Amino acid sequence: DFGTRPGQEIDLHRPGYMFALTKPEDVALFERSTQIHHQFNVRSEMLTAAQAHAKNPILNVDDVLAASFTPDDGYCTPESVVMGYAAGARRHGATVLTNVEATGIDVSGGEVTAVKTSAGTVRTKAVVNCAGAWSPTVGAFVGMDLPVRPMKRELLITEALGSDFADVPADMPFTIDYSTTLYWHREGKGLLMGFSDKSTEYGFDLSRDPHFPEKLGELAQVRAPRLLELGFTGGWAGLYDVAPDHNAILGEWNDVSRVLYATGFSGHGFLQGPAIGEILRDLYLGKQPFVDISPLSADRFSTGGQLRPESNIV
Repeated sequence: DFGTRPGQEIDLHRPGYMFALTKPEDVALFERSTQIHHQFNVRSEMLTAAQAHAKNPILNVDDVLAASFTPDDGYCTPESVVMGYAAGARRHGATVLTNVEATGIDVSGGEVTAVKTSAGTVRTKAVVNCAGAWSPTVGAFVGMDLPVRPMKRELLITEALGSDFADVPADMPFTIDYSTTLYWHREGKGLLMGFSDKSTEYGFDLSRDPHFPEKLGELAQVRAPRLLELGFTGGWAGLYDVAPDHNAILGEWNDVSRVLYATGFSGHGFLQGPAIGEILRDLYLGKQPFVDISPLSADRFSTGGQLRPESNIV
């Protein structure tokens, strides 16, 4: 209950995630995933096209073969979660600095002694590098190579749904067209929608693509034509921290004492964040994490231990 601990309203909704599948090989992939979910007591099921359309009438299922549905999944407001964690940290004595740039890390005898910032020097014996797309810069302060690259992702917010969308249930799932990455879910009185633009190049450029609505519309014309009836009221662009295999890079570095890192989530950082927080806590305290994280070590890229690429990235 995030509203109680740490104490912040995060607008949590749990209507489930639904992947629309149009290729036989994708259906087989998600059928295997569903079996794995069941092994861990995660509620998950495969739906027919008709069942998928009943849950989301906006979805065009003319060529949909099946859908994967995990009813307990959901979404919330990321900035509210950040504010909640920051408030909780302050209550426990932490100082949260905003608009302050880290400019270097002092190391003596293989140990961290301080972090240099635009606001002065902070004496410390430990550093947690969770700087997302900027984590390679922070890693370089101590000579650590993190193969993470920034990738822009963009989304749009629509106007409020009118009477023409009265058939759309309040608990419409977060819906993803797996083959094109087009996705949408409720956001306030309207919808939030986006897709993974394969033409986007790596880099820190956050300028809005003037052709993004047109590109999104081309995908919607096939998978959800009713989306074209909605006007846009806003949107934004942000950065993914992309790892070569699209899996998290997580652990404690061996070359300099007490340098912890968590990066490369490739779009899944918010989903994995609570578990990552517990793992970093245990690493900092010298405890064994609840799960083996050795396969996620940054060393895997230099020792040939790269993981199977994560494909469910939007």
